[in-house]
Amino acid sequence: MRAAGGMLALLALLLGTVAVAQVNGRERRIGQFYHSRWTVKDGAPGQVSALAQTPDGFLWMASAAALYSFDGVHFRRFEPPDGQPFSSIQTLYVAPDGALWVGFIHGTLARLKEGQVTRYGEAQGLPLSQVTSFATDAQGALWASTSLRGVYRLNGSQWERIAEPWGLPAAEQRGRAMFVDRDGALWLALADKVYHLEKHGRAFRDTGITVKWVSLMSQAPDGTLWVAEPTGAVRPIGLPGGKPYPGAGRLEVQSAGVLFDREGSLWATSLGDGVRRIAHPEQWGERRITRLDEAGEPFTERDGLSSDYTWPIIEDREGNLWVGTSGGLDRFRHSTLVLAEFPRGSHDFAIAAGNDGALWAGTTNRPLMRLRDRTVDTFDIGAPILATHRDRDGQVWLAAENGLWRIQDDKPLRVADLPAPPPAYIHAMTKDAQGTLWAALVGGGLYQLRDGTWTSLEARTELRARERIMAAATDPQGRVWLGQTQELLRVEGTDVRRFGRADGLELGIVTSLSAGQRLWVGGQFGLAHFDGQRFHTLDVEDEEPLRGVSAIVELPDGGLWVHAIPGILHLRADELARVVAEPGRAARCERFDFLDGLPARPTLLRPLPTAVRGTDGRLWFATSNGVVWIDPTRIFRNPLPPPVAIHAVRVDGQWLTPGPGALSLREQATNIEIDYTALSLSIPERVRFRYRLEGVDTAWQDVGGRREAYYSHLSPGRYRFQVLATNNDGVWNETGAALEFVLPPAFFQTWWFRAVCGAAVAVALWLLYLLRLRQVRARLRRLLEERHLERERIARELHDTLLQGIHGLVLRFQAAAEMVPTGHPARVAMEKSLERADQVLVEGRDRVMDLRATTVDPGELSTAFTQLGEELGHERRSALHVVVEGTPVALDPVVRDEVFRIGREALANAFQHAGARRIEVVLTYDFAQLRLRVRDDGRGVEEAFLQAGGKPGHWGLSGMRERAVKLGARLDIRGRENAGTEVELRVPAATAYQDFPRGTWHRLRRLVGGLR
Repeated sequence: MRAAGGMLALLALLLGTVAVAQVNGRERRIGQFYHSRWTVKDGAPGQVSALAQTPDGFLWMASAAALYSFDGVHFRRFEPPDGQPFSSIQTLYVAPDGALWVGFIHGTLARLKEGQVTRYGEAQGLPLSQVTSFATDAQGALWASTSLRGVYRLNGSQWERIAEPWGLPAAEQRGRAMFVDRDGALWLALADKVYHLEKHGRAFRDTGITVKWVSLMSQAPDGTLWVAEPTGAVRPIGLPGGKPYPGAGRLEVQSAGVLFDREGSLWATSLGDGVRRIAHPEQWGERRITRLDEAGEPFTERDGLSSDYTWPIIEDREGNLWVGTSGGLDRFRHSTLVLAEFPRGSHDFAIAAGNDGALWAGTTNRPLMRLRDRTVDTFDIGAPILATHRDRDGQVWLAAENGLWRIQDDKPLRVADLPAPPPAYIHAMTKDAQGTLWAALVGGGLYQLRDGTWTSLEARTELRARERIMAAATDPQGRVWLGQTQELLRVEGTDVRRFGRADGLELGIVTSLSAGQRLWVGGQFGLAHFDGQRFHTLDVEDEEPLRGVSAIVELPDGGLWVHAIPGILHLRADELARVVAEPGRAARCERFDFLDGLPARPTLLRPLPTAVRGTDGRLWFATSNGVVWIDPTRIFRNPLPPPVAIHAVRVDGQWLTPGPGALSLREQATNIEIDYTALSLSIPERVRFRYRLEGVDTAWQDVGGRREAYYSHLSPGRYRFQVLATNNDGVWNETGAALEFVLPPAFFQTWWFRAVCGAAVAVALWLLYLLRLRQVRARLRRLLEERHLERERIARELHDTLLQGIHGLVLRFQAAAEMVPTGHPARVAMEKSLERADQVLVEGRDRVMDLRATTVDPGELSTAFTQLGEELGHERRSALHVVVEGTPVALDPVVRDEVFRIGREALANAFQHAGARRIEVVLTYDFAQLRLRVRDDGRGVEEAFLQAGGKPGHWGLSGMRERAVKLGARLDIRGRENAGTEVELRVPAATAYQDFPRGTWHRLRRLVGGLR
């Protein structure tokens, strides 16, 4: 799936044509372009015979056996979805609609768009002949030229041959190159002739121009038509309107490709002589440039080209030039940094700005050199240059091993011997406000030169060099600053002050000074500025820390250029003002490194400084392997946001190709890899990405240059992946590319499966609950039965022991009483005691009968309460009403006895203490529970007694609660003073009912049957 498609790409191309061309690079030689190459070991095809770029930004190339795409990082072989591989490709052409047309050596065509391939062959009217060229006319019709069967035009889905009705000779069928010029006219090379078809015309016209085999045509900015001839030369042949070109100038190389870049320079490939470039072809005239002529600006294998046998050449949307060779693929692009044309092998540059934009450079292995207007002049002074300085008056000073020199009338002039004998040499120089030259010598101390005489400053204790002086500068106030290993000295007349760590200077060895609007100090560990009292270290927002500063250049606007180990850093004036006003904040910067043409790192020992500002405004930077320059007012920028594409998805090791709709993944996919790219081919190493997966990532993920996204163990659902990218200059494509994919659930991840599992869990929990309830009921019933048995045992024991014993004692006492005369006071007392003993025996028997009492008739519970009410209310005016709700069923005998005793206690309290006029007992046989309610309209119960569990010394309420707990029932006692009392007992049906149904079906039947 590829996003940011045709319309966006075409719009960006139109914008970029103007924006990128804002800096004219025609004055650069071909060797000053940034060159890169890709060969087989880099994944490139071994031989590139055709090149094209589609609007989505992909670079397409044909090899002998396949078609490849390239995104600046990866080469990918295209595999047609119909399974028929592409092979023997002759030409590639991108139509205005963005489709890529492929012409094959053995005939037939293929059209590739959005991953879909449409093939054309004999069935569509094409002959089995090599397709050599394509063109699209002003009406949008596509033309194709074949090597043996003439010219064809696409009409709908069929190709029609163009011959005599169009003014072309029927006998001549050797089609060569085709080209549509800026006026919309179609040029056609047919055998050795050139034909011209006006815009909207219907007949070709023979122009009278004769050619050899023409492989390609191109139009110069002035409208001249040029051709590349593999058996001839690169030359102009025609003018607008189909007129012959009158001149005879030519580049005499056998060529298969010719192109005019957006700056108007001519580029030509050659069959064995590399690439040629003519910066100003409009100035060519009648000149003939031979294959060995340097005027043709050759670039060959010796310069790094992948092969001298070069074929196609194109210019991409960003202005880069791409060349296909027999060895691989090459790119030429404008770099921000331009390599100075000093002799190769020069080393340890000591540079100084000369007049008229010139640069003076001394090295340890070459004579003194002056570069001016692309010309290098040498001056042999007999010794290497070790230090340079240009003072505020424009005077250039050169320190060599054989003395001190200066530039006068554009020539070096020896001024004085060194103030100390070898091996001492001058390492740093500066000129103060009085015109005195200060010189710091390695191994020789500090000296001043005035009127040709050296003066040592070693006699001044405060200026005695404790350590080597590495840098020197004079500020606008005339103060001299000297940088040492750990300190910085400021000399103002006779006043000398040392600055060190206590003053905020923590840079290690001081290696560079810049005394302009601010005093800037560079050292081993960074960059600092002076606020008049202290030094403040400046941090930068960059991937690498700022270390090893070898030069600082301050521009008139206050901006700063810093040469350091990470590269060349540019800090804008407004950004510096911000960080100076807010200490501790890092400064945003722009870094230029090897990707911008920096050939190597700066030297950190000598010569220093490694950067100067030329009199023409250019900045020069010296490295260990060459010198580069940059014009800070004319920096190449890339204004085009990069198209973004998602080209593949790998799911658990299996590659999938995204289509126009949502991509459906397989069930239970664990590891998902999404491969994406951005089509900025200038500096793809600096392309940066951010992405997010909606529903997973809460924020954008900044991943730098990584071109893969990884996700694992995603939940089933629909997802949308979105990726954005920025080009090498920080221009973002805010639309980016998006991919929707669906991860279907496995059967165990579906909602219905989860519902079934949830229901199964609920059923299992319910069954466990029922099992536990049955266990509780069984345990409760066992406890009640044990209690009942215990009561019977107690009753037997009471009857067999206590009551029988008392009865025996009564009989013996009765016998003793009868021995006393009748009427005797003692007998009277004894008879009264016997009567009381009889009463006790009766009461004891009643209690024993109560312990053993049980009922089985379900109707007896309501009857029992009725009889109990009659007994209790015999001498009271309270009226008892017993109400039965529901259908009475058989109760568990033990439960029935406990319920009766709780109800009896409640009735006894109501009759004896409530003073009620009406007492009501309600028995409810409900489906879920047995409920007993005893309520009256008496004086009620005080709230304090209810909270305390009853009156002190009374155990009725406590006994009722204990019985309820043992039943597993709930007992509620409600009442207010003078508002009556209600006692409610709720016993679960499973505990209360003797034949409680255990199955759901039986419960439903019982519910339908009317049990509440």
